[in-house]
Amino acid sequence: MIKRLGLTPRALLIGIAASVFLGVWSQYAELIIHGTQISLTYPPIGGFFIFLCIYVAFNIVLRAVYRPLALGQTELVVIFTMIVMSSGIASIDLAQKLIPMIVGPFYYATPENHYSLYLLPNIPEWMAPRDPRVVTGLFEAWHLDLPWRAWLVPLGAWSAFTLATYTLMMCTITIFRRQWVNRERLLFPLVAVPLEVIDPAPRKRLLNDFFRNPFMWGGLLLAMGLHSYNALHAYYPSLPEMEVLKIGGKSVPAHGWGKPWNAIGTVRFQVQPLIIGLSYLLTREVSFSLWSFYWLARIEAVIGTMVGLDGLSTIAGGDSFPFPGLQTAGAYLALAGVSIWIARRPLAEIVMSGLALRKKPEENDEPMSYRMAVWGGIASFIFLLFWCTKAGMPLQVAFVLMMVAFGYLLAMTRLVAEGGMPWLDEPHWRAHDVVRALFPYRSLSVANWTSVSMLLAFTHDMRVSPMPRLMQSLKMSDETGTSNRHLTIAIFIAALVAIPVSFYALMDAGYTHGGVAINTYRFVSLPRQTGAFMERVSNTQLKQTDWVSAGILAYAALKLVGLSFLRVNYLWWPLHPVGYSMSYIVYVSREWLSVLIGWAAQTVLMRYGGHEAFRRVRPFFLGLILGAMFVAGLWLIIDGATGLRDHKLLY
Repeated sequence: MIKRLGLTPRALLIGIAASVFLGVWSQYAELIIHGTQISLTYPPIGGFFIFLCIYVAFNIVLRAVYRPLALGQTELVVIFTMIVMSSGIASIDLAQKLIPMIVGPFYYATPENHYSLYLLPNIPEWMAPRDPRVVTGLFEAWHLDLPWRAWLVPLGAWSAFTLATYTLMMCTITIFRRQWVNRERLLFPLVAVPLEVIDPAPRKRLLNDFFRNPFMWGGLLLAMGLHSYNALHAYYPSLPEMEVLKIGGKSVPAHGWGKPWNAIGTVRFQVQPLIIGLSYLLTREVSFSLWSFYWLARIEAVIGTMVGLDGLSTIAGGDSFPFPGLQTAGAYLALAGVSIWIARRPLAEIVMSGLALRKKPEENDEPMSYRMAVWGGIASFIFLLFWCTKAGMPLQVAFVLMMVAFGYLLAMTRLVAEGGMPWLDEPHWRAHDVVRALFPYRSLSVANWTSVSMLLAFTHDMRVSPMPRLMQSLKMSDETGTSNRHLTIAIFIAALVAIPVSFYALMDAGYTHGGVAINTYRFVSLPRQTGAFMERVSNTQLKQTDWVSAGILAYAALKLVGLSFLRVNYLWWPLHPVGYSMSYIVYVSREWLSVLIGWAAQTVLMRYGGHEAFRRVRPFFLGLILGAMFVAGLWLIIDGATGLRDHKLLY
């Protein structure tokens, strides 16, 4: 396919303007009015809403006036990619997490927790502001100008770290793109709706076939109607609320069922049009595995209670039977390893040609040359290790921390591409927990442990990382013939624009309104994580490696490898390793019923109507997705205009 240019001047200007707007709107929507979190989904709700507005303005309204004003398909892919990138930066992936977390230890230090004795003195001066007025002002507000001078060096240092992580992510997905998109042909269900939206309309028509399909409008109106009805409950409490449609759905606790059935915990019944639509797009193997593994995990807990395993916990603490955090961590790392193993030969060819500075013919279609991807990845990884050592971390610890964190990100990228869930999280046994389990307390100094705790600003809450999102954009470029080199340029321009804008918007919100007054998670829970980690390290001083945790990690990894082996070698095997990897993710525990409905709808249609019935009804489920995302953005605007707070349609 001949690659078409998409980075035109107007596409770049529109992408930059949208990035700036998202940097500000995200802080207002998520911090001030506490509405639907517009940046957490794949693709982001807020970004997709803005993209739809751009599409309507240029490709419907202006196109009706003067056809050449319409944006081309490749231009729309570039704009969409810039929006997706900047949305993540403005969110909890960077701005909303980094700034509160690096100064949290200073604000929450008290005589009782002794932070001033063992934590604060070991934080390098270039990592965080130290002036008490600057720190307190962010959390409690002040009426002076923003203290940029105090923040300039720390934000510069962390921005360099962030850009290095983004570079490593781009290099990694460049190496994996051809394998996942062209060889394994992963499904990428989350780009189905964006691709349908930007499909060009026939010359004599204003709307493309997607927007002319009655099934699509049926799904869209159904999703908008259901969510809007529930939204009105916030304005008119006398209007009954559909409990199964709200976030978390209807909760049925099992605590009163007695042993062993109380080990099931709380079962949530939620009907979510967005998830139903996405589940319909998955392969039946994946959708079946997502909901069935949720229940298999509950059964495992019940059996464990029956045989007396329910009291087991790890030496390091933080996880107990059936060890959901450790099992997810082991599954993620094994999934990353299996992905590399399956593609070992083509990946080895790419890496060797990159190291030897040889050019391969097919690399012209990649986001960057293989030479740049390999050497750029090595250089960025070395820079990250150097940065960590300057922060006070031993080299071997920094290596383990970065390898685990990027192993999680590689697994998450594959899960988003293959599992199709709009929400995803890293394992609750995070990279710094793995470091703590592997390295005995006395093998590192207090300064070393402090540096590990400060890197929580990177390893904690990676659910909005750009790596899975950018792989989605590369799938869109493959489908539309957009130049991947242009996408790479657009991505880094979006990052360079969004980082300072998002930092400014977050700091302006904090110093104007007071962080603790506007959002407790961003300014209370997250900033306490650094100190809480140090407290766990010092309170439970491990004398040796936590072999129990290591064994559970290995057990989970073997489970995933075994599932992968069965799936590859036995066509009748019904369970997909993606389902196991996500079985303990909190979002799956809320969405399992919606996945079941989507799977059942697809199964019935395929059995009694065949592929033709599946294809014909598909626009209805795409409409469910589009309607749910559009109505969430629409009600955010309504809530912003009316001043209603704490009103969420989607998580």
